Amino acid sequence: MLATRCACGFVRLADEEVGDHLLSVFEPEDGTGRDGRAHQELARLTCSCGFRAVSAGEMDSHFLAVFTPAGSVGRDGARHEPAG
Repeated sequence: MLATRCACGFVRLADEEVGDHLLSVFEPEDGTGRDGRAHQELARLTCSCGFRAVSAGEMDSHFLAVFTPAGSVGRDGARHEPAG
């Protein structure tokens, strides 16, 4: 079952899932992950770091793994994680 809320208060919308919300608050403008490497989707389901996903969900999970900071605190200073 997919989460429908974020700890910050965001609630799933018709056109934005919680995962989309998390990517929007964690993905840096320059696409640099916590590992210091660039992470951008170059071709269908292939990341610039060499990771190849088999589904869009797996690609999103990869980006969340490399962009989510310790403590899940976004650039806005709020904690962002699936709730409920």
